[in-house]
Amino acid sequence: MTFIRVSFVALILTSSLAVAAEQPMISVTRVVGEVDDHFVTSREVRISDAIEQALDGKPASPEGFRILNGNEKTFPSEVGRVLDQWIVRLEAKSLSNDPVGKSEVARGVGVVQEKWGGSKNWNDLEVGTEELRQMVELQLTARSFEKLKSDPQMTPVSDDDALTYYKKNRLRFGSLPFSQFKDNIKAFLVKQQTERRLAEWHEILRRKYKVRNFISG
Repeated sequence: MTFIRVSFVALILTSSLAVAAEQPMISVTRVVGEVDDHFVTSREVRISDAIEQALDGKPASPEGFRILNGNEKTFPSEVGRVLDQWIVRLEAKSLSNDPVGKSEVARGVGVVQEKWGGSKNWNDLEVGTEELRQMVELQLTARSFEKLKSDPQMTPVSDDDALTYYKKNRLRFGSLPFSQFKDNIKAFLVKQQTERRLAEWHEILRRKYKVRNFISG
């Protein structure tokens, strides 16, 4: 079994190099991660990042909208993001939960095509229609399921919780009374606990689906 998996990785790398030799590419496609029985490639990460920029309507970096080349210092974290999208999609599938409809996916595909259709770097990635649809669906499903999991109503914070935080951090608030900070403290605690719960959930899923980031720092 190990021999087969290693051979498959080698096949992907060899095929990628052959394609690179036949036509110009921004960077050689390589295997950068694994989740369950799926190998994530640098090309997939670059496509996913471009989709995210289009769906959000904002660039991922100060340099503006651009297609990653795979050599950025932040690329390992981008690999992690794609791996996390996969584990959430796999978990949703295991629960027979499909929170994204076909019409929403179709709208997402349209947004991506409109944003990147005239980009040479995007066109060089040769993203097929069905591949784009699947990757948009993957990303929208992960977003939707994570939104359900991070619902603030699942993390109730009482006035007593806020008061305890206020007393422990009294110097931060000066001489002003608790009443002036109560709502802000509660919102902060909800956000903090929600992020912690989501991070713990992700870690459980990473173990469950045997995630490996091959270029993590």
